[in-house]
Amino acid sequence: MESYISNELGLRFPPIVLLKSDEKPADGKGPKAGRGGCVMSFVAQTIAKRNTTYFGRENITCGGIATGFGWGDGFSTQEDMDFQATFLSCGLESAPDKDAYKARLDKMPRVSEMFMEGERIYSDFETAITNIKNRPIYDESQYVIFKGIENLKDGETPKSVIFTLNPIELTALIQINSSFRTKDSYILTPQASSCQSIGSFVFEQDESDDPKPIMGSIDFAGRSKTRHFIPDEYLTLSMPWKLFLKLEKIAEKSLLQTELFKNYINK
Repeated sequence: MESYISNELGLRFPPIVLLKSDEKPADGKGPKAGRGGCVMSFVAQTIAKRNTTYFGRENITCGGIATGFGWGDGFSTQEDMDFQATFLSCGLESAPDKDAYKARLDKMPRVSEMFMEGERIYSDFETAITNIKNRPIYDESQYVIFKGIENLKDGETPKSVIFTLNPIELTALIQINSSFRTKDSYILTPQASSCQSIGSFVFEQDESDDPKPIMGSIDFAGRSKTRHFIPDEYLTLSMPWKLFLKLEKIAEKSLLQTELFKNYINK
């Protein structure tokens, strides 16, 4: 399948799609058995190189991925949740039990500096805990698969369509998305990890009669895994399949046909 919006904008990075499956793709690239890491390095390869990639439940090594791709909340114990809330706030400074947090970091020497400082997505531990508890939670399928939209097969229905856009391209897509709306917020920017902004928050919007796209990535830890492939100025705008199809139709009679806009992309 081709995207009208992508073709009209001449996107350097055409959209990719996220699918859920109980089977690995035969032609896909994924983590080695028993290995994990940040899924965004695989997503970036699909965006930039158009490789089909995948990630499975058995590869989860990050507390946010389980939530991000609909594999439960990712926590076996309250201590696990507290640990993530501490990391997502101010690290050791935010820890309700500093000795316990530091003891856990002593077993993680390769990442201990980042965890000592905290990712600082949230200003304090309590805010982090509240947001973690309010995440949309799903639990289905064994794998997420990422592929270029041009490789989407008949009968496949994506759970998420992910655009990767520079500021001008993002402005154009925001305007197209806003052009038929009359109230409320037109795009959402949840304080979420990169995987959640292309996954679970999009899944949640798919349940709405008036879905909104999700803008990311707004966590620098996730972005650090993509910048080898994608320039820093790019952002993602992700949406349910039904919203993507609607915007594709609306775009056929939009700012994309105006000379005013063409001056921005044809310079």
